[in-house]
Amino acid sequence: MAGAVVWLVVSLVAVPVALAVVPDAPTNLAVTAKTSTTVSLSWTAASNATDYTIEYSADAFVTTTMTFFDGVSTGVTATVTGLTLGSTYSFRVKTISSGGTSVASTAVSSGVLVADVHTPNDLPVYLACPTGVVAAHGFSDIFHTPTSTAVSCIKYYGITKGTTATTYSPSDSVTRWQMALFLTRMAVPAGVTMPDGSDQGFTDIGGKSAEIQLAINQLKQLGITVGTNAAGTLFDPDSNVTREEMALFISRLLMDATVGPGGNVELGSGSSPYQYIKSNDTDHNFTDIDGVYLTETRTAIISLWNLGVSDDTTATTYNPSADMTRAAMAMFMDSALDHTNARPVGVNIQAETYRAAGSHAFSMSVTNRTSGFLPIASTRVDVFKYQHTTSTTSLRFNTDGSCAQVVKVISGTVCSIDTLDGITDTSGNLATFSTTVATATSWDYWAWTANLGGVYDDDVYGTVANKITVGTY
Repeated sequence: MAGAVVWLVVSLVAVPVALAVVPDAPTNLAVTAKTSTTVSLSWTAASNATDYTIEYSADAFVTTTMTFFDGVSTGVTATVTGLTLGSTYSFRVKTISSGGTSVASTAVSSGVLVADVHTPNDLPVYLACPTGVVAAHGFSDIFHTPTSTAVSCIKYYGITKGTTATTYSPSDSVTRWQMALFLTRMAVPAGVTMPDGSDQGFTDIGGKSAEIQLAINQLKQLGITVGTNAAGTLFDPDSNVTREEMALFISRLLMDATVGPGGNVELGSGSSPYQYIKSNDTDHNFTDIDGVYLTETRTAIISLWNLGVSDDTTATTYNPSADMTRAAMAMFMDSALDHTNARPVGVNIQAETYRAAGSHAFSMSVTNRTSGFLPIASTRVDVFKYQHTTSTTSLRFNTDGSCAQVVKVISGTVCSIDTLDGITDTSGNLATFSTTVATATSWDYWAWTANLGGVYDDDVYGTVANKITVGTY
């Protein structure tokens, strides 16, 4: 129809559109571990997370915020690295999803990051100078107990004679010629095969005694010293030994030494690797050895520390360039000897400890040495024991010196040297053995030797047999 108006009605239908939802923040953020430069975190996962952002700040997010990048991950743990010793850090975590980034979680604090405290990992099991076996040194100028014990030990092995008959002079520095004597005297009981000491080309030792020259040349032959100049013609005998030089000397000597019972060894390199007395552990507490020039020296310092060869295993400074004192030298040598085959004269028995809580399996070692501390091989050794008791009828020995209520420890007939007894190896040592002591009991252990068929008589062998007492509580 002309002039007609046509109305078109359009119906609009609403189509729902999914709106992106911002994710929730992680919850239960916590510090789970920390070292001097790292902090480990954990948290509870948020829904639909595709990643997390870890933020940290040294001023509680007041003016600074740093992000730790650890890759894309929905894991709920992370370790933040590269932190600074002595600082305190705050941490927070945000959730990332297709909907965006959440608000931050509740922040947590690391507390002050303190230096890691390590303890030596490769200590010896037994000692070169067991308690009660070695006589006191007799010097009048030593008062510190650890130093006194160490000086007694190195005097026992003939390493030191003192500066006079009655003084040791513990605070004095040690010259290089003196150290040469000390090291070569230490080497023999440590099981080092000594070279002939022929002239090694040092041109500055001619004014020293024949004994000193021999020692210096032997050190060169053993590879313990190479001299102080590039040509290897100077030894500089009158200069003082520094603490870093001491570490090198002791470490190199231990590489030549024979390991003793309970000493720590590691495999060397090469197609036919040999075991050496050293530690491969890299833990230590020293803050002042990064500047030590030679890598070998730093390695030696750390290795010795893990072996317990130190004058203070809790120290955080080594003082590498300081002079080595006679007191510190004694402590280094004493603890180094423990790892070697140096053991007291005669038959000696010792335990890894002498008191323990509860029932305990005590590890024991028996050794035999000449008056010059050399190994005695193929020795049959009898070991027997007696339990402490309040009984008046129980006796260690009868009135005639024969064994009474004692018990055999290893094998064979008690108190008799027979073919079933243990026998020392070429290093003069019995195989170590373990013996269990029940809770709250104490036992005496004897080790002795005689000709095959010999029978123990305390009146005869009591002064040469070696006895220890172990107990539990």
